[in-house]
Amino acid sequence: MGRLVSEDYDNIWPSPWVLPIFSIVMSFVCILLGYTILYTVYKHFRKNSHIDIKLAVCLTIMDMLTGLGWLIAGIANLPPLNLYSKYHNWCVSVEITGNTTMVASMNIIAVIALERCLLIVYNIKLKDWVYWLMVIACISMASINTIMVVITDSIKLMASGVFCHYDEETYYGLIAHIFMFSFSTVAIAVLFVSYVKIVLFRYKHSQIQQLQLGLDPEKVKKETKRTAIKLITILCFNLGTITPYCVVQLMGLFNQKYFSPQVAFFVVPWTCMDIIWNSCLFLCMQEDIYVKWKETIGFKSKD
Repeated sequence: MGRLVSEDYDNIWPSPWVLPIFSIVMSFVCILLGYTILYTVYKHFRKNSHIDIKLAVCLTIMDMLTGLGWLIAGIANLPPLNLYSKYHNWCVSVEITGNTTMVASMNIIAVIALERCLLIVYNIKLKDWVYWLMVIACISMASINTIMVVITDSIKLMASGVFCHYDEETYYGLIAHIFMFSFSTVAIAVLFVSYVKIVLFRYKHSQIQQLQLGLDPEKVKKETKRTAIKLITILCFNLGTITPYCVVQLMGLFNQKYFSPQVAFFVVPWTCMDIIWNSCLFLCMQEDIYVKWKETIGFKSKD
């Protein structure tokens, strides 16, 4: 079909400069943060890493690939270039290089949450290959969707003017919207249920410790509260960054006109932040890695 939608670019709010610059900055931060994390894990933890660290490393790689795609998107859509609205093939390229890995990473987060829940709450330790199959499924689902819309040319420039995504006005674009909305909704449900169960289990377990082991109630309460805050923070940030994407998918099912340039200006940046939040939350949950990571970037640990 190869249609150009330069009118969408002309209607970008508040300025065609804002989101491309934001995308460039976020991408640089994501790639730099991801690189330092991968270097830290490889140098200090590669031999005895538990599956949750391995999954988080996979997520970090996905986020870095997304950041690379969005870096290209940001540069390509600066007003002097404006390549996505001028050349349809550029629009297709960002769907392949950026959006596929972004969608995959959103669902890998749910796999990590599920692994934590099964181990902590139910004391179930599945074989590593089971979780890798889930990761492969997440990547495959996103890839199949991308291949479908690329082959059928069901991609268009979004109202943000920075990214291209499924065209809901085409048959296969609508199918892609339904497919990814369903898949992302399942991921959100798994994420929410898993972390809520972990928080409730931590509180219940702390009460048992106080009664059976005679531990200091204040100390146990403080540690439980600290863990709960961490988990709730992770849940809030993950839901906060995944939910806007699901809202976009839902809008596409009914009427994409609701996804105006003004709405895009607020939804797209928050969704973009997901590639940075994931790395920050990974460091928040893995204190040993966080300590070594600080040393990697030049901060000396306190003895």
